[in-house]
Amino acid sequence: IAGADFISTNTFNSTSIAMADYQMENMVYQLNVGAARVAVEAANEVSAETGLPRYVIGAMGPTNRTLSLSPSVENPAFRNILFDDLVAAYTEQATGLLD
Repeated sequence: IAGADFISTNTFNSTSIAMADYQMENMVYQLNVGAARVAVEAANEVSAETGLPRYVIGAMGPTNRTLSLSPSVENPAFRNILFDDLVAAYTEQATGLLD
């Protein structure tokens, strides 16, 4: 209650790309929905106690892959992920946070 108007979800790096390292890519949507629900419940509780609105921010952080640098020193043009794959991963994460 100490003066925070915004609460963030604990979903930093919660994309299918990053979660594939843990064989959890099929759980990304549920993880984001669950995190958003917990954060909204917490914000609503504080709003009810204080009478002031509180807001939730859905955290969307980087993945463990990059389009800007090659992971191969021998092949600087190589990329281990496609732009469309990143779009799909972030779309899935955003959908879960918004649902």
